[in-house]
Amino acid sequence: MRTISRSLVAACLGLLWAAACAASERHPLQPADRSSPRATLRSFIERSDATFAVLLDGEPTLANVAQRRRMIATVVGCLDLRDVAPSLQESMGRQAAVCLKEVLDRIELSPDEEIPDAAAADAAGLKRWRLPHTEITLVRVVDGAREGEWVFSPETVARAESFYQQVRDLPYKATAGSPGFYEFYVRASGWMVPDALVRALPAWARATVLEEAVWRWLAIGILLAVAVIAVAATYRWSHRMNNRRPASVAAHMLACLAPASLIMAGVVLDYLLTYQVRLTGGLLFTLKATLRVAEFAGCIMLVLGLLKHLADFVVHARGLRPGSIDLQLVRLGFKVVTFLVVAWIVIVGAGYLGISVAPLLAGLGVGGLAVALAAQHTVENLIAGLVLFADKPVRIGDACRFGDVRGTVEQIGLRSTRVRCIDRTLVTIPNSEFAKLQLTNFSRRDRILFQTVLTLRYETSADQMRYLLADLRRMLLDHPRIDAESVRVRFTGYGEWALNVELFALAETTIWNEFLAIQEDVLLQVMDLVREAGCDFAFPSQMHYEATDTALDIERVRRAEATVAAWRRQDGLRGAGFLDMRPNAAEANVCPVPGVRRPGSAAA
Repeated sequence: MRTISRSLVAACLGLLWAAACAASERHPLQPADRSSPRATLRSFIERSDATFAVLLDGEPTLANVAQRRRMIATVVGCLDLRDVAPSLQESMGRQAAVCLKEVLDRIELSPDEEIPDAAAADAAGLKRWRLPHTEITLVRVVDGAREGEWVFSPETVARAESFYQQVRDLPYKATAGSPGFYEFYVRASGWMVPDALVRALPAWARATVLEEAVWRWLAIGILLAVAVIAVAATYRWSHRMNNRRPASVAAHMLACLAPASLIMAGVVLDYLLTYQVRLTGGLLFTLKATLRVAEFAGCIMLVLGLLKHLADFVVHARGLRPGSIDLQLVRLGFKVVTFLVVAWIVIVGAGYLGISVAPLLAGLGVGGLAVALAAQHTVENLIAGLVLFADKPVRIGDACRFGDVRGTVEQIGLRSTRVRCIDRTLVTIPNSEFAKLQLTNFSRRDRILFQTVLTLRYETSADQMRYLLADLRRMLLDHPRIDAESVRVRFTGYGEWALNVELFALAETTIWNEFLAIQEDVLLQVMDLVREAGCDFAFPSQMHYEATDTALDIERVRRAEATVAAWRRQDGLRGAGFLDMRPNAAEANVCPVPGVRRPGSAAA
């Protein structure tokens, strides 16, 4: 009797498979009908039965794997997987579909006329419909590409395995189209692990430990060990080859093999564990999530390596000298690009693993505002550093002066600038302050100014001065390292203790040590010319004159007084060029000088 029932079930499954194949051949692109709760429930049951019939039809091969996957996808399409991480949607969707089919094959369903069709659902304005006497719910999609379709709700998908555990001991209905679907799902293997090979294993290897067969646990350990050994060997080999030719293009490419091997190992392990070893349940979901994390970590390592080696290649190709501002700009640009790409990979990876990114970004925005307020000086220094990079008032290695500090720029970083002073001390100044200062860049000079003042003794005669000025001009004009157009030699004035002569010229060099040599040569020639002119350099001094005093000449004094008295009698003192201080006509007719009357008076 049992043999007859199994034959009838196999015959029914064969007919369903043939009908499904014929329908797919007539309309290969027609999706499952999900226009109403009745249509979705019917499509889910019929497509599941047809898929089970195909899975029972012999061993999986490369030829029928694609067909099986398409049929499974149509069944999984009846589920709402929006709350499932994208990396787990396929595996979790398959397991939820199998569990729901097992439940529907064991419980009594309502007659078709009691299940709402499209017209009844639209008339009643239904958004949700629950299978009577269960918690299995179908919902209507209200937005997106699947708007208007009826699918099993996310809550039903999440609880599908628990529903199956509650009814697994119940017998199948007589009309069940896929009895033993769950046992087949958890025990089947891929085309690389034939069922005959699994049956040939000893009994202990086929025993179940923690809901998985022992041979599957062994396969997990072997595959993980092989993957770890392969990645480690690739890393060591690439590192050794890179050390042999560290600056070659091949070395840059070899450095990327280790992260690439990590990505490849994750992809291969995911395929083998999912489709060949055919793990199920929480173990599969945990391993898939772990492998996805490893793959994204490999992507980040690959991006870091590629951009680092690309930056080294650009620096080497352009011949940028170490410590130059151009080199730092290239490094900074690649660091910014690296940060953006890594951030994008992290965001995509988090979304692929089911981690909600929007709250994370919102939290980062609020936290970033608080951090920005707390680190406003750091941000100010960063912006000032970018301004220094763009404006380039100084470069690495330039001699400069700012404030009372003079030295050589050793580093222009994102936060501060370091200057090595003449006394070999290292001064670190924040970029925000450095950018505000008046900077004098000595290294940008095309020529260096030579200027000095000669102090000659006051005994120097005018002809001696003319002779010396002519010789000084001729010497500077004939000097091979002095710009002739800039030469200026002038007698500039009388000092407190010397006659001042200014020498002004531009030395044709930009190197300070060369300028010192030129200046030394000019000063030595000046000394020779001063000696040849019979002159000498003055030094600060004071001269005291001593004389023997004699008595006043009384006769001359009387003669001077008589002359002034005559000036007063004739025309006052105005005739001698003095200011007339006499009173006006209304005043008394008295001369300001005692004993002398004004001219024209009666007494006169």
